[in-house]
Amino acid sequence: MRTIFLNSKWQDALILGKSVKRHMLDALGFGEDAQIFGQFEEESESEIIILSLDMPLVTRAEIEKTIERMRAKDIGELRLGGENSPSRIRLKSGKRGYFANDGDFLQIVDAKSYSMVYNHIRSRIVAAHLANGVEIPLADSVVIDAAARIQAGAKILPFSRIEGESVICRGASVSASVVSDSVVGEGASVEMSHIANSRVGGGATVGPFARLRGAEIGAGSRIGDFVEVKASSLGDGAKAAHLAYIGDAEVGARTNIGCGAVFCNYDGKQKHLTSVGDDCFIGANVNLVAPIAVGNGAFVAAGTTLTESVPENSFSIGRERQVTKSK
Repeated sequence: MRTIFLNSKWQDALILGKSVKRHMLDALGFGEDAQIFGQFEEESESEIIILSLDMPLVTRAEIEKTIERMRAKDIGELRLGGENSPSRIRLKSGKRGYFANDGDFLQIVDAKSYSMVYNHIRSRIVAAHLANGVEIPLADSVVIDAAARIQAGAKILPFSRIEGESVICRGASVSASVVSDSVVGEGASVEMSHIANSRVGGGATVGPFARLRGAEIGAGSRIGDFVEVKASSLGDGAKAAHLAYIGDAEVGARTNIGCGAVFCNYDGKQKHLTSVGDDCFIGANVNLVAPIAVGNGAFVAAGTTLTESVPENSFSIGRERQVTKSK
């Protein structure tokens, strides 16, 4: 039986990372070869299915069941969706004028029906992950995009959103966070944070209140509260426990970034790279003015502003000497 689709006002609206049109075509098993028209008048004697692209809950199984019921009851035409919807299943003969507007045939015609369909699709996606062994204790509080992949044994805790083509590996935990087009490695933990276009290594911890943008976080690393990492990489076991900005930088393994440290990557016109080696200690309130390099094993004292590169295994301090006088 021929199936054709009609363009709809709501077909390009996004639901959980996919358009209404794409949700519908995928559910029905159609690819780029789907026949789509602005309007269509079917041949009077042809068996045909006509669907407007605003019913993304409909499935191939439901269409097949509906046709079986129509044949059993000698129904020649079944209208689908809203009262004015052009969608219908037409058979060669039989009674006409029946109408269906519930369940899988729910049509998006306004903001209210969009919200209803959105929540149906959200529930389907969450249910599929639960069936695959993902732990989601408070399912109604979690939003997962259609393209996201979550391995069995991962935990998606309340008030989390997993967006885009994110991957959450087994044993990982995401709590009250937004993870967008990112990978959270095996056994890693993300809490109350925002992660976009980034990779978090296995066993690493992020948050609370951290932000990663284009970041590569090594295995076993620690990104703590109020730390932002932008377009930077941190090696395995590196730590930035709190209140730091790491931008356009390469930070080596096991290096510690102290509280209040700032990677000064922007000169007002261009961004510049900072390189920090392995096993370094960057003290509290250190400013690293890029472009600059800090060698392996270097120690930078608290309160220092670095404007020149630091050799490996050296100690650097750059601050005013404290002077204490009596009143």
